[in-house]
Amino acid sequence: MKNKSLFIFTLIAASVFFSSCEKTVMLDLEQTEPHIIIEGLVTDTPELNFVKVTRSTGFYNQGQTPRITNAVVSVADDDGNAFVFNHYEGDDPDSIGFYLPPSGFAGAIGKTYTLSVTADGTTFTATDDLRPLVDIDKLDYRVNENEQSDPEEPGRFYEALLWVKEPKETRDYYLFKSYRNGVLEYQNETDIYFADDELIGENIDGLPLPVFYALGDNARIEVYSLTRAAFVYYRDLQKLLTNDGGLFGTPPANPRGNINGGALGLFQVSAVKSGEVDIE
Repeated sequence: MKNKSLFIFTLIAASVFFSSCEKTVMLDLEQTEPHIIIEGLVTDTPELNFVKVTRSTGFYNQGQTPRITNAVVSVADDDGNAFVFNHYEGDDPDSIGFYLPPSGFAGAIGKTYTLSVTADGTTFTATDDLRPLVDIDKLDYRVNENEQSDPEEPGRFYEALLWVKEPKETRDYYLFKSYRNGVLEYQNETDIYFADDELIGENIDGLPLPVFYALGDNARIEVYSLTRAAFVYYRDLQKLLTNDGGLFGTPPANPRGNINGGALGLFQVSAVKSGEVDIE
């Protein structure tokens, strides 16, 4: 599984020079108690469902965040059906800390799902709704002339275009993921592509996706429905990742998640629609 950590902080190292000697200044930061971090996803697509449980670490610590492998994880729907998520026991070290549902498990449109995670003797809960999502009408592509004339990656100057009809009667929120040849892609490491219907208007007519492709590439898009709570979380996360820490910048704060009990993170419940096109 390839997942982007939801909590990334970058410190620009400061150096002070005295008589041609260099000294690295380590800020004496107040360390807080570690927090449980929960990232959960339930969708109407069986292969996309998981819960990840980790622990926060110190500011200067490097490497992978500590993974929790002995949590008790379950998801229940509003009909009283409960599904146990078991820790992944494969050979992939990147998948340590991931909990997977029973084979074939998928969410259903219109249902409410409640997550329960017990770790370190404490139970954390979260609830989210599986909102509907309209089908993708069309996915096409075109040459981006600006990228063709001044490419960041030579040969990759095709952009995929998305067509979707946006429902008028509801307030809707979306998360977009773009893939190139089956690999999730971002223009920048801090990019999160999300929107509400006020931003995108009544219809999505030829919306350019933020990844450039070359001839022979396969372009794939996934669109996720979001609740208002999930939209707020991604908006907060985007602000955090792009905060330059300048004089007039806002102090960094954890995104407002929906996990109860003191853990950080997000339990996201989404419908998913996908489309793909070969760049020929």
